[in-house]
Amino acid sequence: MSDLSLNRDQIEALLRDTDCPEESAGRFLAAMDASEIEEQLRILRCQRCRLLERIHNEQRKLDELDYLRYQLEKADRPPVGEKRGRRRDE
Repeated sequence: MSDLSLNRDQIEALLRDTDCPEESAGRFLAAMDASEIEEQLRILRCQRCRLLERIHNEQRKLDELDYLRYQLEKADRPPVGEKRGRRRDE
């Protein structure tokens, strides 16, 4: 087993907290028991990529909402030089 400052329970909790699939977490723990650092790192890199992809997907959703909001706000504005509403002298 590697010399980590975290104990096994903490590592299991950390893997759960980061939504690491059970199969990957099990492989990580087996690699940890066998002191296979490279395999542990590979599994962590894979999980990081999965999380990053989720972040990018959520960012795309935010961008789409922002674009829709921008289009609505732009459509609600009067053209340059015109004022919204009635003029006082009308």
